[in-house]
Amino acid sequence: MLALLATATASTAGEPTGASTSEATQAEAMRAIPIAKIDPQFRPAVQSVLADPTIFRRMPTSVVDCRPELFTFLAQNPEVMVEMWRHLGVSHVELKRIDERTCKISDGAGTTGTIIVVEQTCEEGAQNRIVMLCNGSYTGKPFQQPLSAQCVIVLTSGSKEETNGRRFVAARMDAFIKLDRMGLELVAKAVHPFVGQTADRNFTDTMLFVSNLSYTAEKRPEAIEQVAIDMQNLDQPRRQGLIKVAYQCAEAGRAWEQTRTRQASLETLSR
Repeated sequence: MLALLATATASTAGEPTGASTSEATQAEAMRAIPIAKIDPQFRPAVQSVLADPTIFRRMPTSVVDCRPELFTFLAQNPEVMVEMWRHLGVSHVELKRIDERTCKISDGAGTTGTIIVVEQTCEEGAQNRIVMLCNGSYTGKPFQQPLSAQCVIVLTSGSKEETNGRRFVAARMDAFIKLDRMGLELVAKAVHPFVGQTADRNFTDTMLFVSNLSYTAEKRPEAIEQVAIDMQNLDQPRRQGLIKVAYQCAEAGRAWEQTRTRQASLETLSR
């Protein structure tokens, strides 16, 4: 489930650091989830997972150069990025929106599931918290019967302007996973370090992809617009949303370049 939910391009980044599975981190992650704000119809399922997860993992915090408005748009519309990966031929994962809070996901290799956004707070500057309830199953080797799990995934992000005027986004993901077959608990915990490292790397690579997309939008928003037009499986509102945010990135990029040029001129005059 972790690898599927954070699937990205082949790994190119260095070994990520900062992942945690400790009880203290798990307790901190649970306290950060606003149970009272979660839709009442999903609250019992969320509480059930949090009360007795088979596996908990906090993936490494990733910090990238990225326009906050683009990051938030992609966080709220993950099918845009998944469809872009499919369009570029780097992934076969399918993510189809059912309604404004629910998506169906499939990797084409036996794993299927639903992702439901049960609580979402997104503010200016990518100050975001998105809580997701995920129900998934895997059918295939080495298991003779389908393996099912419920997950609570929490994506948290924020942004900061660095001394050079660039905006950087920091994001992390907490995952609580509850398997439905107790006999697999020991196996799951045994393989967790390996699966966890893959999930960490996928999350880090996804953030790098978003950063590269942001840079492209700043420099060549028309290229992003063409990709949006070519993605036939993307609905019109999200296609237009991607185009709009790409040109917003370009405008912000021009403003940053002008500021840097003025600063350079002032530094030259002051010498």
